Amino acid sequence: MRYLLSTIIISSVLIGCNTVKKVPHVVQESPSKNIVLSSMDKRKFDYFFYEAQRLKVQGKIDKTKMYLVECLKIDSLSSACYYELANIEIGFKNFEGAQELLTQAVRLDPGNKWYKMLLGDLYQQNKDLAGSIKIYEQLVLQYPDNEEFLYILSQLYAQNTQYEQAINSYNQLESKLGINEVISLEKEKLYIKLGKKNLAYKEIENLIKDNPYEPRYYGFLGDVYFYNKDLEKAKQAYSNILSLDHGNGLGYFSLANVALQEKDTINFFSYYKSAIKDKDLAIDIKVQRLLPFLFSNDFKGYSDTTVINNLFISLTEIHKDEAKGYSVYANYLQNKGNLKQAISNYKKGLGIDNSDASVWQEMFLLQINIGDFQNLLLDTKEALIIFPNEPVFCLFNGMAFMQSGDNKSALNALQHGLEYVDENKVLKGQFHSYLGDVLYSMNQKEKAFSNYEMALQIDENNVVVLNNFSYYLSLDNSDLERAEKMISKCIELEPGNATYLDTYAWVLFKRGRYFEAKYIIERAIDNGGTESNVIVEHYGDILYKNGNVSEALIQWKKSLDMGNQSEVLLKKIEKNIYVED
Repeated sequence: MRYLLSTIIISSVLIGCNTVKKVPHVVQESPSKNIVLSSMDKRKFDYFFYEAQRLKVQGKIDKTKMYLVECLKIDSLSSACYYELANIEIGFKNFEGAQELLTQAVRLDPGNKWYKMLLGDLYQQNKDLAGSIKIYEQLVLQYPDNEEFLYILSQLYAQNTQYEQAINSYNQLESKLGINEVISLEKEKLYIKLGKKNLAYKEIENLIKDNPYEPRYYGFLGDVYFYNKDLEKAKQAYSNILSLDHGNGLGYFSLANVALQEKDTINFFSYYKSAIKDKDLAIDIKVQRLLPFLFSNDFKGYSDTTVINNLFISLTEIHKDEAKGYSVYANYLQNKGNLKQAISNYKKGLGIDNSDASVWQEMFLLQINIGDFQNLLLDTKEALIIFPNEPVFCLFNGMAFMQSGDNKSALNALQHGLEYVDENKVLKGQFHSYLGDVLYSMNQKEKAFSNYEMALQIDENNVVVLNNFSYYLSLDNSDLERAEKMISKCIELEPGNATYLDTYAWVLFKRGRYFEAKYIIERAIDNGGTESNVIVEHYGDILYKNGNVSEALIQWKKSLDMGNQSEVLLKKIEKNIYVED
């Protein structure tokens, strides 16, 4: 249902302050009693009051309040002072205190509409709709020609579930203004809540009679029918939109909703296709209508994905100069697993508008997912020209440099990005993790291990760091006891990971516990380790130390066939013995 809601904001002077102050003592005196001030008291009052105004402008709230209180000591019936003090309490967000003060201002000057309007707002702020209604009922009686007060009163009645009173107020307003779209839609909504469907229909029909050439009004009528599950009448109303405006996208989308309820998928997609072709319909509206294809369960099992895909293609063709269409299409392709095409569409969108960091990030994550580090390097360089201090982009840039073997550039990128991480501990841990990897590759082992330590201080369960730290310690034959503890914890967290199992086996191997190492490395092999020439080589080393020399040679040769060309491996095969790195 499409309802136009209007909120009337009553302006008032709001003054900020850090602490809530006590409300001045309210003197209960009859408004009919007049205080006659002497000429001296009048001069004092005027001086204090205008000094308060001057200090208020300067933001000296405590002194402002002090002078206003002094004013009340001279003239306790000054409604203006209560009004000013109420505004100060509003600035302190002391709405209950402000209401008490403003109540006094209204009591002392009941004819001042500004006091009453602000008091009405305060009642609403303090969840007292009945109090606000009472104020606006008074305002409507005092100012019968003021349509704004009558409109606000109607809304207050509706908020307080006094639907009949709200409709009566709207009727009064309509008698002054004539048929009005906002009023008709408000009344329609209220009739629906009261269960009076026929009167709801009549409100929209009156709108149509008043302006039979406005397509939106037929849409409103169709929405009411649709809400009440009268699909045939809804379909007729929506069709009337197209009779007036053949290419109206909203009309086609509305008909599509009916078709979906009728499980008529052929017409549903046909209507959607026509709606997307409406060049005058904003892309944001179309994207909103396409979101169910991304997130709703209604279409996840739909077999003909080509027709859905064509809708997104049509969106990018109609709005070829708007980046959003390509990003939404890329999101759909990503959900369908077509990552390369998704990346292509992200790039097209970024070619139109490269100012959205989130789009860059989505594309980078996909590039990492498919292992396209060459393009990741090129694209992160471009993104960092636009967002030079975006830490995530620095992280991805450093990762890409690492993959290309340029450790020096990777180190610079990671160190630069780390400066801008701020309070994001997870991201900071990632930086220290990658810095550890880069520094170890640059043979700066002490600094590498220091970064691993910092990463684990942030997240002691970071399995990547636990694995890498353990493995590098085992390669250096240093602190093997700690290496075993770390990799044991890693295995607890991810028991079926072949890489982590291999590291565990290698730590045990380095500690001379060859039988245990054999048991663990075989688990790694069973969990996909046969795809890694390093794991296969380690398997051969462990078999050798367990006395199975012939089988060790088979595994070493298998590692060689898989592309492992290390000199150490060649020596093992040539001499048929285990050789240390």
